[in-house]
Amino acid sequence: MGAVRVDLEQIVQQILLARRDLSREEVLKKIIEKKRTADDYFLDDVAARMVASELGIDIPNAQDPFHSEINVKDIVSGLNDVSLMGRVIIIYPVQTFSRADLTEGKVARLLLADKTGSLRVVIWDEKISMVESGRIQQGQIVKVLHAYVREAVDGKLELHLGRKGDIEVSPPKVAESNYPQISDFIDKIAQIATKGKRASIIGLVNEVFPPSEFERSDGRTGKVRRVRLRDDTGQTTLVLWNERVDEVGEVSQGDCLRVMDARVKTQPDGRVELHAENATQIIKLAGQDVPPSLTQTEAARKIAELKEGGPINVEATIASSPNTREVTTAQNERVLVTSFDLTDDTGKIRVSLWRNHAEFARELPIGTRIRIKNAYAKRGFSNLLELSSRTATIVEIVSKPEAVDA
Repeated sequence: MGAVRVDLEQIVQQILLARRDLSREEVLKKIIEKKRTADDYFLDDVAARMVASELGIDIPNAQDPFHSEINVKDIVSGLNDVSLMGRVIIIYPVQTFSRADLTEGKVARLLLADKTGSLRVVIWDEKISMVESGRIQQGQIVKVLHAYVREAVDGKLELHLGRKGDIEVSPPKVAESNYPQISDFIDKIAQIATKGKRASIIGLVNEVFPPSEFERSDGRTGKVRRVRLRDDTGQTTLVLWNERVDEVGEVSQGDCLRVMDARVKTQPDGRVELHAENATQIIKLAGQDVPPSLTQTEAARKIAELKEGGPINVEATIASSPNTREVTTAQNERVLVTSFDLTDDTGKIRVSLWRNHAEFARELPIGTRIRIKNAYAKRGFSNLLELSSRTATIVEIVSKPEAVDA
């Protein structure tokens, strides 16, 4: 009986692969109906072959091996004993859950991709150790063996790896060039507003805000932290929630972060943010992993070329005496701000430097040539463009005016 069941399952899978319009339940119903019309004279595999023939599907002879390895595009609901090879694009954080018997279980998820598409692989039971131990690494080619297909809550198909399944890491004789790279799944910041619900980016940290705590609706304490990121197309805010705050650890200006599968959220004022939640993976990149476009220093712009946003680099001359005053921020913090006009051969712009930058600039004389890096431009009074410093801003003196003899 065991061999018959295996043959039946192979035939059912081949029917499902050939007829994507049929569900597993519909195929099994046809087989049962075929047996019933013959008063159960046919064995299961014989009835299944007859159903396949009526559907116009050619089933190989029993001596011919059945190859269950398929591509992502061929995945259909109801398949069992599936093998699939692909590159690991994302390793999602391992999650814990409570079973019906009150014991704790764990589940891990991978995003696997081949040249035909991508899908999530769900790993259960003791196979979790392959993820937790680091045996499976992002970017590797892996082969998933003896998995089964299920439909997730969001309606997408997933490949599940249970007790009978296994994962072969870096199989031999595999042409890696046949599989997509992680970079193929990275979006530019300027594009995330059009990506829909989820997006992945690589960005340099421009500004880091301190973490804060809040009370959840269930009375527990939560954490949130904001980080400003930029690439060569724009900037956005990454909002870290709860576990992601601790997992990312210390973040500094200039760090490079790869953020995979974050939620895209548009604020009422039109600003687009990325929110890092349970499904989001964040990795600090260094060395050759940092894209060249992010390591190149942006050249200084002329004042006439400046537009709203940033970061902006500009080199120009102080054209008015710096005015330093103390102001109260929206957070009820008393800080210094130094303002002055900056000019070059194309125009003039008002500059406001805050906190330590205000202290640095308050005594600079007219005629001092300065270089400002990572500043931001916005519309101020009379709708005129103004330049403002942030935490990540750098102000350097290029030259000072020559002293005039009395």
